[in-house]
Amino acid sequence: MENKENEKARKYAGQLISIKRKTTILSVNDRLSHVDESAEATYLELLHPAAVYRMSILGDIQKGLSAIANIRPEDIRLLSMRLKFTEKIRFDSEVLRKNSVPANGNAAFGSDAFTVVFAMGRLKGKTPGGYLSESTDKDAAVKELQSQYDFLAQNIAKYSGNQKMMNAIKNAIEYYDLGALDENAIAPSTEEDISEVVLYASPEKTFRKDTKTLLDGRKLTKCYQIQILFIPSNEYPYQVMIRNRYGLIDKDPKNGLERIRSVEKEVSEPIQYKMSLTSGEMVSVIGVMEENLDYYKSCVYKRMRTIDKNYQEANRKAWKPQ
Repeated sequence: MENKENEKARKYAGQLISIKRKTTILSVNDRLSHVDESAEATYLELLHPAAVYRMSILGDIQKGLSAIANIRPEDIRLLSMRLKFTEKIRFDSEVLRKNSVPANGNAAFGSDAFTVVFAMGRLKGKTPGGYLSESTDKDAAVKELQSQYDFLAQNIAKYSGNQKMMNAIKNAIEYYDLGALDENAIAPSTEEDISEVVLYASPEKTFRKDTKTLLDGRKLTKCYQIQILFIPSNEYPYQVMIRNRYGLIDKDPKNGLERIRSVEKEVSEPIQYKMSLTSGEMVSVIGVMEENLDYYKSCVYKRMRTIDKNYQEANRKAWKPQ
């Protein structure tokens, strides 16, 4: 057992966490480094400007194809705060579903019509009761719900979870027929009002050392984009997307800033992979980076402070009044 553990430690040195699916693996590696003489930073800033966390999605295990991106350490705190906010939305919504009481005094779970949310299709993110209540053309809305019901019924043998949605649709139509739709409505969950939230999205950036030169002399640089979304209506509510491509780097003549230009697909085909995560998995991914960052800073702080103090002493001794 000890040899196997050491083998894994050697093979995956620097890895903080990995989450596996049948054909996909998401992992995060520590690429942190501290300030040294090569850095344009003070020693009390601790982290080298090149320090990053490397996130990758192995999107095709058989072929070994993956997409990679960097997450800056200074982005971790804000990402963690946003994650806490979205998890609070999920928790508050769950509490509301279990404890809300409609106006007629009956328990809210006599009415799945206002608690079960469509996970896909034209009504994604809505409840049957909410959709029917807000529709101005009730007859058309009922027909739409009946159409959704029939579609779910056709696939119930394959997807047993369809029954819960079918019950909610049936409840909504029954309440409408009885003229009791508004009486059984409960306050909408904040989660139901959200279709998609961007937790993290970086502008396209480059891996400067990863380049290749074409036969025509053009030099391409590998680029990356990363996006983390919160999609509350999904069973796995967090989605990580990473995209890589090779592009031409030049300067914008108007402002002098670098820009990335695309090349023909025949020369460089973009690679993009997505992976959806549960709440627990997303919390683990962000949490392990946050904890690792604190540990790393505490490890290098004493040495960095000593160097900085020596520089301060040298500056005081070298200072001369004007």
